[in-house]
Amino acid sequence: MARIATEPESEPVPLSKWLWRSYLKAALVPLLLIEFGFIGVYLLTSQVVYDRSASAITRISTTMLRDDSIREANIIAHRLQSISAATQIYADESGRALATPADVPESLKAVHGYSPEGVFYTKKDTGGSAVFYSGVVPIGEAEQEKVWRTVRLDPLMKSIKESDSLISQLYLNTWDSYNRIYPYFDVLNIYAPKMDIPTYNFYYEADDVHNPARKPVWTDAYVDPAGDGWMVSSIAPVHGPEKLEAVVGIDVTIKTIVEQVLNIKLPGDGFAILIGRDGTILALPPEGEDDLGVNELIGHSYAEAILQDTFKPAEFNIFRRPDLSAIALEMQSQPSGVQRVELQEPMIAAWSTIAGPNWRLLLLSSEKSLLAEATNLRSQLGFVSTIMVAILVLFYAVFFAYLWRRSITMSARVARPLADLEQRMVLISEGNTVPPSPPFAIRELQTVGEHLATMGDKLDAANRAKSNFLSAMSHELRTPLTAIIGYAELLEASEGRKLEGERMNHVRAISSSGWSLVKLVDAVLELSRLDHKDLRLSTRSLDLAPLVREACERARPDADRMQVTLRIDEPDEPLPSVIGDPGMLRRILDQLLSNAVKYNVPGGRVDVGFDLASPDSVALEVRDTGLGIAQDRQSDVFKAFQRLGHENGAISGAGIGMTIAQRLAEVTGCNLHFESEPGKGSTFVLRIPRTRQGRV
Repeated sequence: MARIATEPESEPVPLSKWLWRSYLKAALVPLLLIEFGFIGVYLLTSQVVYDRSASAITRISTTMLRDDSIREANIIAHRLQSISAATQIYADESGRALATPADVPESLKAVHGYSPEGVFYTKKDTGGSAVFYSGVVPIGEAEQEKVWRTVRLDPLMKSIKESDSLISQLYLNTWDSYNRIYPYFDVLNIYAPKMDIPTYNFYYEADDVHNPARKPVWTDAYVDPAGDGWMVSSIAPVHGPEKLEAVVGIDVTIKTIVEQVLNIKLPGDGFAILIGRDGTILALPPEGEDDLGVNELIGHSYAEAILQDTFKPAEFNIFRRPDLSAIALEMQSQPSGVQRVELQEPMIAAWSTIAGPNWRLLLLSSEKSLLAEATNLRSQLGFVSTIMVAILVLFYAVFFAYLWRRSITMSARVARPLADLEQRMVLISEGNTVPPSPPFAIRELQTVGEHLATMGDKLDAANRAKSNFLSAMSHELRTPLTAIIGYAELLEASEGRKLEGERMNHVRAISSSGWSLVKLVDAVLELSRLDHKDLRLSTRSLDLAPLVREACERARPDADRMQVTLRIDEPDEPLPSVIGDPGMLRRILDQLLSNAVKYNVPGGRVDVGFDLASPDSVALEVRDTGLGIAQDRQSDVFKAFQRLGHENGAISGAGIGMTIAQRLAEVTGCNLHFESEPGKGSTFVLRIPRTRQGRV
């Protein structure tokens, strides 16, 4: 144990932190363990109480939900039975009307006529039904007689519709595609001229094959050809002596069922769903659309009549949905029941069978809403727990503050002077001067501070002397270099007289080398001025496009010599104005283009493009297809005198061009960065701030 206690820490820590940790280990940790132990026992007890309360409330709520489903299913069955009874009365009266001759006044006959497609129809609204005799069969006097005989049905149709708010319309369809429908609408704008009515489910589901009992039956949900959207119908056959003469129907729209039948008040956020015999969701209130992931089809209408039966999509059938497969199996095997299902959240489902159409009424309520009372109890317990924890936190906050103050006081005599000395060392390492050392309470630290200040002054003086020396020597070198270049140019001008062939090449090499030395000297001077921040900026709003074009023209001779294609990707929209120093931007652009050409390959390409996505800046991109930069050398790109592996290569340069470009970008408020992949090239991005007028 003694060895472990004296073992040094892996990482050194500040004196104040060391004192603070000592207080924590000695005083606070034991107290915290005890207090949080008591809190843990309290929270565990609260959880047990909540779990048992939730279980009891769930049993009670589930029973209530099942009873609600049975009660509401009986109410809906009674209401639908009344519509079925009215359907039977309507069918009986329709059979008598079809079998009884009628005497219709000529004024009523005059409102009927033929369309160009052969449809016999009602031309205007007289307060009764609309007549549509499809052009799928020839319409003669016998067919017209059928129309006149059914005129007497209009008062009955009107009375039945007004007897129940669920009913949206009534109709009579015959075997030869005669349709009489109430209330009136413009049938020619809705129905197809050659509509074959017996092919629709609201007709054939009443024949002897589908309905051998010849009683009223309910259809599944379908799209109404008359344009009333999604609906279900109570239909009944009208048999003649030899065949099925007609089918009558009473329509109930899905929208009406949702608004009048499914407005069941359930506890919490529960809702009701009406499901057909085959598992199709007949009616779904808006509250259930998110949970089931479908939108109820209550607003559909036609621009023209449909040409075939149209039923609800597969996602409306619970027997075909994987997320409802468990409850679907139970509903198929049991007329009523209760089960837990997972939708968007855990739900309790209770269902019951509606007598007559054998539909299912499904009630769904989230467990969260059913457990609201238990949740409230848990919230109250949680509030008490929060108060307890808050009191503890307040106590320990005060205690912590006291200990923290003590640690600061004890370390102030040593830690603060040491931190000040550390900051002075950082300033000296960055090349800055340091002010005289403030008085410290400890004599040894005061002496160290004075020595650091003296050392900083000496280092700064030496750095300035070095910069002055480089500046003076650079100016001295420029004079003879300029003379050398002048003489070389005079010799070059004498071509054809005395200097020929290889000698002329040597003269040109002298000139080229001299200019290279001049550029090197200029670069050294530039770097020196940047180190001393000896720059005069002329910042203003300017147009970037001309600067880029000029820079490309200056770089084009070198690009042609290197067999490199240089082009500008003009943007689709005008470039916004930017703010900067034109001279500085020219030097940055020249350096970027020079490097892109110099480190390219014969036959390569340099593209200059623009990115205007940012509202605050314009990104100028210089993309080349050159050698690229190795990953391990990319951190040295902006360091002075770094050639990145080209020190002994054929490409000339001192390795300070990109250093100057980056520093110029910094002093002018720009940002310069790059991306590169060896063997594929590099992309340098200069981000220049927009002027206020140039911002999007």
